[in-house]
Amino acid sequence: MLSLIASITACGTKTDTTQGTAQSSAAPAKQEAVANDTLAKIKKDGKIVIGTTGNFRPYSYMDSNNQLVGYDIEWGNMIAKELGVKAEFVTGQFAGLIPGLIANKFDVLMSGANITEERKQSIDFSASYSQDGAVAVIKKGTNAVQDIADIKGKVVGVNAGSAFEAAVKRIGGYKDLKTYPGAAESFADLLAGRVDVVAIGVVSAAEYIKNSPSGKDIEMVGGTFEVKDVGVGLRKNDELKKEIDRIIEMKKKDGTYNKLTQQYFGLTFDK
Repeated sequence: MLSLIASITACGTKTDTTQGTAQSSAAPAKQEAVANDTLAKIKKDGKIVIGTTGNFRPYSYMDSNNQLVGYDIEWGNMIAKELGVKAEFVTGQFAGLIPGLIANKFDVLMSGANITEERKQSIDFSASYSQDGAVAVIKKGTNAVQDIADIKGKVVGVNAGSAFEAAVKRIGGYKDLKTYPGAAESFADLLAGRVDVVAIGVVSAAEYIKNSPSGKDIEMVGGTFEVKDVGVGLRKNDELKKEIDRIIEMKKKDGTYNKLTQQYFGLTFDK
């Protein structure tokens, strides 16, 4: 996969989950009590409610007709179909999705969420259905950095609550760290000169450069950093995980997984 990602660059972890961690530690018993009923609730309601951002291409975003589309939307609809229900999507900023899941505002979280040890302290994850890694994006002609590790003394932009915010903090040495709700906002500030570099998932960066009108004015530099699996976020001890894992494995075996990763990311993963 890394070689495939590298070919793209040549042509999403510590989240901002202070609120989420506090909520999850304060009410673990409540989580366990409701989690085991999630599948029954979904069947009873005839729908699975999915929390997403709607602002994270190519995972979840609004098309020209203001319709929610993307890789995660495809997966959410497939999971709903296999469960015999409809999918209902609820959008919000990524930093609020884990607290929202814990607070039962939706049934699962699907927004290109990297599986990290810190996040697993608050929620569970399904089997992986994607991968991503951090990359540096700069304005063409600036030569601001040569790699994501080359951020000493720079003003860095990241998506709030993303795995890549934590990656930048681990690298350290930057002058300032600015957070944004999505790629469009961070890249707009990059082009305006308000940040020197944006640290973002290579999948999202490649899609933006390919499809956005301003994509021609930015470029990825250096290698990828901390490649991680992406999974469906679930509440702790949720029996729904078994069903979603089963569906993901089935879609991997029948070729749907590779078809979708090629369609949305222009690559396939090792697993």
